[in-house]
Amino acid sequence: MEINKTCLRINLLLLLVWCSAAIIFKKWLCLKKRTIPLLPPGPMGYPIVGCMPQMMKNKPAFRWIDKLMQEINTEIACIRLGNTHIIVVTSPELAREFLKKQDVIFASRPNCMSANLTSNGFLTAVMSPMGHQWKKMRRIIVSEVLSPALHQRLNEKRCEEADHLVRHVYNQSQNPLAKGLVNVRVAAQHYCGNVARKLVFSKRFFGVGTEDGALEWKRKSMWMDYSPS
Repeated sequence: MEINKTCLRINLLLLLVWCSAAIIFKKWLCLKKRTIPLLPPGPMGYPIVGCMPQMMKNKPAFRWIDKLMQEINTEIACIRLGNTHIIVVTSPELAREFLKKQDVIFASRPNCMSANLTSNGFLTAVMSPMGHQWKKMRRIIVSEVLSPALHQRLNEKRCEEADHLVRHVYNQSQNPLAKGLVNVRVAAQHYCGNVARKLVFSKRFFGVGTEDGALEWKRKSMWMDYSPS
């Protein structure tokens, strides 16, 4: 009886080893046959998480990406965040290729939880993945928002904000306390923000923002969106 039990255990062990080897061999064949996509150059990330630790450590993320691309000396790079590959482009020619010629492929957005909650179920044009809703919003934006007639009609408001910008820079240059120095970054930020507010709400704002914390949460990196599911 003891010999039969020992033989049975050996047979079960051999069967388990054979099944495991068959599964591993099948997986290896599938990986071998699978074509590896040609991706742009990029940093070598960690297993599973990719370059997420570097991005969380170096904030703001866009400055880290810009510095990284300068170190690599490239106009297009691939940064892996979890199981998502992020393609970054700084060349106008490549950006035109992405947005105009290959827009059907690259205009889609990842289906992540933060984008779903922010856009109230992907009802906006910016965060919607490729589909019927995205095509509908794109037609509306092209015909109603980016039309030449609307652009010409809003030219007066843009010129008004440009006059405010020139007047602000002139007043700052004549300020004896500032010794003629002008913070161009702050002036450009206020100008861009006021142009958008003037076009959308017909109002302008030039002061300190509220402390509601909405922008702070919006700028936070949602690292859970890139974690493997």
